[in-house]
Amino acid sequence: MKGYIHLTKNVLLSTLAMGAMILAGCSQQNNEPQIEKAAAPKAQLPGGADSVVLIPIKLLEEEDPKLLWEMLPPSYQTDVTNLIHSFVNNMDQQLWDKLFEVLSQAGLLLNDKQDLITAMIEENLGGTDALPEEMQQSLETMGKMLQTLVESDLGKHATAKGMDPGKFLDETGKELFKLIAETSKLEEGDPWNTEIKTKLKDIKVEIVSQESDTATISVSGMPDLPDIDELTAQLPGFDDSELPGLSMLRNGEQQVIKVEGKWIPKAMADEWKDNMSEASEMINNDLKNMLGPEEEKQVMNIMNAVQMGLAGAAKAKTQQELQMAMMQAVMGALMSAGGGEDGGLFQDGLGLPGFGDPDEENK
Repeated sequence: MKGYIHLTKNVLLSTLAMGAMILAGCSQQNNEPQIEKAAAPKAQLPGGADSVVLIPIKLLEEEDPKLLWEMLPPSYQTDVTNLIHSFVNNMDQQLWDKLFEVLSQAGLLLNDKQDLITAMIEENLGGTDALPEEMQQSLETMGKMLQTLVESDLGKHATAKGMDPGKFLDETGKELFKLIAETSKLEEGDPWNTEIKTKLKDIKVEIVSQESDTATISVSGMPDLPDIDELTAQLPGFDDSELPGLSMLRNGEQQVIKVEGKWIPKAMADEWKDNMSEASEMINNDLKNMLGPEEEKQVMNIMNAVQMGLAGAAKAKTQQELQMAMMQAVMGALMSAGGGEDGGLFQDGLGLPGFGDPDEENK
């Protein structure tokens, strides 16, 4: 059972980690916000130099990810908002909407065909120590996560390109936190509440020194955040670097600085401008030119093939019918990916038996 629950939790944590990465690391400079400011915080937040740690603790205790947004200086919020809008505007509208249609179908399938999917997984894995009802609960949670994202402002290109990050965290972010809590209850001992939230009370933060808008704080008793290091190490470009938005969540001394009335890690402030410029360059150049017309057509064909397979799976009455529909989706996607004048999106093979020549290391 742990394997399936661990997979579900990793997907959820990946989503939240990516959200934190966007909030903490990149944007476009010198632009006014394109949307109204998010509503004021519902409760008074800590305002001293130790707030760099106290607010994230409050975030976890209350399961309120919007507090991460409230930590950012106003100009940083503007940068992040414009970055997200720029990212979405540089993505093809049809591909964006099609992707979320596929995710919606996948989420519904996980909810509606849990028994057949569970049986298919058990057969293909040769049996597990998980009870079928436990596996079905995990699949249901993953389905809910997909539906939560689909029903958010991200679910349509038209709304995503003008989304309010604070509102997104306040609504969708809270729902994802609830799913983490639900997933934790499937594990022995409910680690989210018993091992993580309980240990927050052991965290101590002390202001060692302060002069005007700079200070040194000392943190102790900070527990290891589950899977965060493992997850960020697998993200492109993050193998040797820290996630700035989470860098305050560690033991030891660190310098903090006050920017526009908000205390943030000094390292984050020092690197902000360069990170913003790099992200803006990547989004407005590399991302914009990543897919040509032929590649976009192939991606659309892949998603259409997956949709057909998912539609067939939704009608399945038996495990065999479900498995055949999923095979259809996979084969259709592979055939679409292999088309085109130069061999399609996977010119050098997929590294899978029968689908191209993998490199020697992966044979």
